[in-house]
Amino acid sequence: MKDAKGVAGKGIEVVASAAQPVCGSAVWCATMQMCWDNMLATLCEGRPLVPLGGANELAQALNAGALEKGLLTGGYYAYSGERTMRARGEIEAAVRRITGEGSELLDRIDWSEPSPGMISLLFYSLLFRKFSFLVPFGVCEDEPWGDEGDEDDDDVCATYFEAYDPDRRLDQKMRKQVHPLYYVDERHHAVSLQTKEGDEVVLVRSPSGATFAEMWDNAVDLARRADRAKMRPLNDDDTFRCPNLSFAVSKEFLELEGIEFLDATERECKISQALQTVRLRLDNAGGEARSEAAIAVSVGAAMPDFSRMRHFDYDGRFVLFLLDGKVRGHACPYLALLVDDVRLFQ
Repeated sequence: MKDAKGVAGKGIEVVASAAQPVCGSAVWCATMQMCWDNMLATLCEGRPLVPLGGANELAQALNAGALEKGLLTGGYYAYSGERTMRARGEIEAAVRRITGEGSELLDRIDWSEPSPGMISLLFYSLLFRKFSFLVPFGVCEDEPWGDEGDEDDDDVCATYFEAYDPDRRLDQKMRKQVHPLYYVDERHHAVSLQTKEGDEVVLVRSPSGATFAEMWDNAVDLARRADRAKMRPLNDDDTFRCPNLSFAVSKEFLELEGIEFLDATERECKISQALQTVRLRLDNAGGEARSEAAIAVSVGAAMPDFSRMRHFDYDGRFVLFLLDGKVRGHACPYLALLVDDVRLFQ
């Protein structure tokens, strides 16, 4: 029998794409897809990656799982560029600025010098979101987990948060944070939890679909077609409870490593590493989600076409203007500077 208080994260499968089939406990976070999308934008002009060695299921899933624009308005960071120690310092500073902590991933990346005739690139992304409920929910411990008749869940207990206050003073405020999306029966329903920061926590009981993308689409469809009469706010006869969650997992996607492909300029490219970490906490007060991902790529260096190169170098007499970019219509400079003898300015 599995202990619900066992090693947090052990046995949880990490999938790189929301279009991958999942079975059992699994987690997906957008950071690996961000890295993949940025890699395609940088090397393939946004077109799907075509492995030279033949079809790769995970590559196909990532090609099909491109993220929509505007997915996040904050709480994330991305880097696309050369894989150098200078880049590492830049990423580490960004991670600490956003999370207040160091990176959990950068030590696992190969920072060695590239082979002669090759360029080392890195596509990295970080997601960090914290949210809190308007009113902390109540807590109930050692309550049963699982459906009746499921032998695998016999005698398993968990700690939950619920819309219940023993003093009854905050019951109504707790329930107002829970918005029913649809209700079929006690095993098929969905709710959205409101947070102070505006993030939504959507919970779907008995999801339908083979992938996270299908589960989401099916839940949205059920919510769209839901009986409005059953979508009334929670009252004294209704219950809500959700288990506390806390885990940290990491994965190296070996099925991506070694993939060779051609970029938009026909240079040979090879994925050398693909790594991801995911950490999540959810309890009666709120939650925190953090994930890092990285894809390291080696690219065959090509000599630049100097005949087409343009040089925007201001290494002679030049003038600088400053304008208010928010001014509509014909904007005028609010400062002008003519640099004739640079020694006067340094």
